[in-house]
Amino acid sequence: MISLIIGTNRPDSNSARVARHVAELYAALGEPLHIIDIGQFPADAFAPTSYAAKPPAVVAASDAILQSRGLIVVTPEYNGSFPGALKCLIDLLPFPAAFDHRPVAFIGVSAGESGALRPVEHLQGVFGYRNSYIFPDRVFIPAIYNVLGKDGHISDAKLVARLQRQASGFLAFVKALPPAPSIDRIGVCSWSLQPASPTELLERLAGTGVRALQLHLDPLRESPGAWGNTATLCARHGIRLLSGMMTTVGEDYTTLDTIKVTGGVVPDATWDENWRNFQANARIAVDLGLKLVTLHAGFLPHDESDPTFAKLMDRIARTADLFAEHGLEISFETGQEEAPLLSHFLRKLNRANVGVNFDPANMLLYDKGDPVTALHTLAPWIRQVHLKDATRTQTPGTWGAEVVVGTGEVQWPAFMRALRDIDFRGNLCLEREAGSQRVVDLAAGRKFIAELKY
Repeated sequence: MISLIIGTNRPDSNSARVARHVAELYAALGEPLHIIDIGQFPADAFAPTSYAAKPPAVVAASDAILQSRGLIVVTPEYNGSFPGALKCLIDLLPFPAAFDHRPVAFIGVSAGESGALRPVEHLQGVFGYRNSYIFPDRVFIPAIYNVLGKDGHISDAKLVARLQRQASGFLAFVKALPPAPSIDRIGVCSWSLQPASPTELLERLAGTGVRALQLHLDPLRESPGAWGNTATLCARHGIRLLSGMMTTVGEDYTTLDTIKVTGGVVPDATWDENWRNFQANARIAVDLGLKLVTLHAGFLPHDESDPTFAKLMDRIARTADLFAEHGLEISFETGQEEAPLLSHFLRKLNRANVGVNFDPANMLLYDKGDPVTALHTLAPWIRQVHLKDATRTQTPGTWGAEVVVGTGEVQWPAFMRALRDIDFRGNLCLEREAGSQRVVDLAAGRKFIAELKY
């Protein structure tokens, strides 16, 4: 996510009005902003005692900033510099992690003619001291009372165009840079925790030591009354939603033969229902602010003359186009076919919003090749990685065994080096689909990855 800091605690400030308009511009570009409004902090947030014991509002702001891919600061000019409340917040944030190697863009607001040039320059010095990547395209807004309409929106078309250019440029700037060191890219697959409710999901997630989720979307679609507050609860507890996952109707994983017949979008009997579900899930993903949804597409035929190949191509293309209309990417799980076949299919599909959710354990469970080799083959399409481990089967035609991360046959040092070599910048989600102590197993996997030397 990208966070925007409103740099004043003055009630009903013009900076807040500008920030809300800027947030709308980013939302139109497909990047909803997380707003940190210090004007909403309680009165004691900046008391002297806050240096020893951080108030909840400051902790929440810190958590958000530490997990933000970029920051936008909207600041007014107070006495030739920026407000003391903003300086106090900066002093309370973790040093140096809060701004270290994190992209930041500035917008200055003033009633006078300078457009808050001085406070922005002062902030550049502070953020530079904290090792930020400073985006050079600053926007200064002078005579703010003349350009704000009664509805709180900026009425000057040229100024709005400048803010739009800054927004699109800053998004490209953020995308081009590696993630800040403080960003923890590891999440947990929500279905691995087998929760019966959002509250139980967060309770079990807490036991893993991880604060991010790949969220199963189907419960939100099937039971909105029970699961509709998931995003609100996650935001309240500082849990990031990394991506979504959806299943297809009637999947049967009893054997390799049953999943080959029932998996993905191949079966005609379930296609119409799957298509309706996909449409609903796409809308849910947008409402959650997600960018990526993953699924099992089904087994790819090796022979293009097989009628199933053309049918699968058509259905996946329709699904890809549906999600593209919502500004979403979709990614297919690896494992059900060898990497060269999947890369050939993806080239023929030729959809920019289609990628791969790479699962090294699935390569072993389905006995479809070496995960490290496959990783290099599929590198152009990898959007997310599942951290899962397994052992290969000793009996052809049967499943291998899924095990705790670090205890199977995935060569993790080589795998992580390969991710580094292909410059993978996406998220890594711990998945556990077997065992009776999922929380303990996922925590062990998290510890293994955190301590891995490669």
